[in-house]
Amino acid sequence: MNLDEAEDWAWCDAQFAAIEAYVKAQNIPHGVICDWPEWFAAPYVGLWAVEDPADPGFVGHWILAGDSTGVQPQPVAFDYLSAEDGAEPREALAAFAKKWATLAAAAAKGTAWTGSPVLTGDLAQQASQLARQAELLKLWAADDDMWEQD
Repeated sequence: MNLDEAEDWAWCDAQFAAIEAYVKAQNIPHGVICDWPEWFAAPYVGLWAVEDPADPGFVGHWILAGDSTGVQPQPVAFDYLSAEDGAEPREALAAFAKKWATLAAAAAKGTAWTGSPVLTGDLAQQASQLARQAELLKLWAADDDMWEQD
């Protein structure tokens, strides 16, 4: 699905309230929550920066957030990582891919996880969904064309 620029803007704008609610629900220490994703593939997923309250002006956490509108049948889960796992957006996306691939592999062997990301369904379904999404995140993080500077 390709959205035009206005639809991209509308989708990202609509996601912001869900990002704020997620940060608060997860008790993520934060200063400013950036109101625009550092990277996104609308209407599927966005990567959002959350300011470190101990170091204003710098990212403390990354939020990976799937579509919150309810349109996607298997939306990308919401998850977060410390910026220590990746200082730049591309590194953060690769770190999410690695985390999710590890969780998916463990789940495929019958080991459930608690915490973030939260998925619904049985463990085999969770493992399959997370593995597919981890592979896609890995491909996006590795794609030089997606990270060219303007």
